[in-house]
Amino acid sequence: MTAARVARSASATRTISICRYGISDFRHTVAVDDDLRSGLTDAAPAEFHRLSAVERDRFLTHGERLIRRSHWEGARDVAVTDEMVFTVAAHAALLAAGFDERTEPFLNVKPIVLHGRTIITRGVFAGPAPGLVTSGPQYLAGQSGHGRGPVLLDWQTVQRNVADPGLGVNVVYHEFAHKLDQLDGDADGMPPLPDRAARKAWTQTLGTNYRRLRRRGSDGLVRAYGATNPAEYFAVTSELFFTRPTDLRDRLPRVYDRLADFYRQDPAARATRPAPRGV
Repeated sequence: MTAARVARSASATRTISICRYGISDFRHTVAVDDDLRSGLTDAAPAEFHRLSAVERDRFLTHGERLIRRSHWEGARDVAVTDEMVFTVAAHAALLAAGFDERTEPFLNVKPIVLHGRTIITRGVFAGPAPGLVTSGPQYLAGQSGHGRGPVLLDWQTVQRNVADPGLGVNVVYHEFAHKLDQLDGDADGMPPLPDRAARKAWTQTLGTNYRRLRRRGSDGLVRAYGATNPAEYFAVTSELFFTRPTDLRDRLPRVYDRLADFYRQDPAARATRPAPRGV
């Protein structure tokens, strides 16, 4: 059965709970199907082979669950293919490779909608300056709906980002970081953290650097879009954490450390591990 067919036909009747300050235990473990395992690893081969053995198992488990439980849809007659499903699921699962297999990081991910080109939305949005709004069309590469709202992705942008991670931009990482942020409520730039000390450290570090970016507009690494609000700062720095981890660690070591604490990964350390030949 193809990934697209698995994604369309799968259903879940499992008991899941989510605690306020962290990702709770998942009540049932699903074995990874061999075909899905191959599809996921092939969609991100260099990244997969740099993971530890434990991280690989977590990557595969979270990736397969995402494929099976999400509703994969194509917008405007876009035909969802195995390549699309595996590419999106694999890069989302890389965010979750540090989370225990019993946890449910993608609890709020249900519809995933693939667009064939730039996404155009209309409505009233925040304007270019505080206190201003605009009703003009918005041109987006992706969007993460509130709660269990849909994840929208422009497939052309996904392909470009995956092909050139050195640019430090990845719309899959960005939109799924928003979904992680929303696990404890609104997308406020602070994902579920275990205790008050962790939340204080997060606010001191990411809050300070966010405000600095707001004042400067750009810092040479974190792009200006991260200054939109704290939620976007978290999503943009998450992109860098997984695409240019060494640069982020060297330029903003405290931001890197807070993200490493949350994601429970150290991608800068594993970036030095050579990928096997042919990968």
